[in-house]
Amino acid sequence: MIHHLSSSSNELRSRIDPSQVVDLGEGPDAVLFLHGLFGTPDHWRVVMEAVAEKYRVIAPQLPIDPQPGRRRNGVQTIRDLTDSVAELVATLQLDRFVLCGNSLGGLIALDLCFQYPHFAEGLVLSSSAGLFERSPIRGLRARPSKEFVRTTISGILYNKSLLTEDLVDQWHASLLDRDYVRFLLRMSRATRDRCVENELGTLDLPTMIVWGREDGITPPAVAEEFQRRIQGSKLSFIPECGHAPNWEKPEMFARLLDSFLPACFS
Repeated sequence: MIHHLSSSSNELRSRIDPSQVVDLGEGPDAVLFLHGLFGTPDHWRVVMEAVAEKYRVIAPQLPIDPQPGRRRNGVQTIRDLTDSVAELVATLQLDRFVLCGNSLGGLIALDLCFQYPHFAEGLVLSSSAGLFERSPIRGLRARPSKEFVRTTISGILYNKSLLTEDLVDQWHASLLDRDYVRFLLRMSRATRDRCVENELGTLDLPTMIVWGREDGITPPAVAEEFQRRIQGSKLSFIPECGHAPNWEKPEMFARLLDSFLPACFS
């Protein structure tokens, strides 16, 4: 069911680095957390720790972080990311697991469910791409200013206390690499072009949709459209929250997740 990648240099750089996988808890039932374009496994850390007493929880660093040669030798399409996660599932020998994705991670989770029916026991979509998404990097050019970076992050987060100077400096440093900027623009286009509208009706697994009420990247109407198209799905809005509920309101996200998971593994 899962196709293993060959060992060309391009595909090696598209693979998930085992040293960059957070793996907590234990047991036969697992949750696989997938971050967004600028995300990291750390954005899931509080949520993971909250449910790790009951489940094995895994969060890989997807191969879209700043690395030399990303544009030429890295991921080209959403399918490349789907394949990298499918290979990780096979490597970890996961059997019963729920996919949980934010933004681009939600789109990857959806694509996995479409490519491999009955692959997962359940699905959690958080501010997911796939129907409509305002690009979080609109206007990105080579050597952007710190003010551009600050404005970009501000558009993602409702909770401005997370918008620290260290975070701005970190993002700004990565965006001074022109090769990486071109890679991000390519991934942004790939995300925009992968529309799942006509496939959502084929999903047949427990699905929970969690959305920030103040999300300006994928507005609340997008969440309602996902719910309308995914049979039996449940939608919860988190107030005073933007595009990254798992990062901005992790305690509330964890409570919603904890109440949803038993139905997936029953």
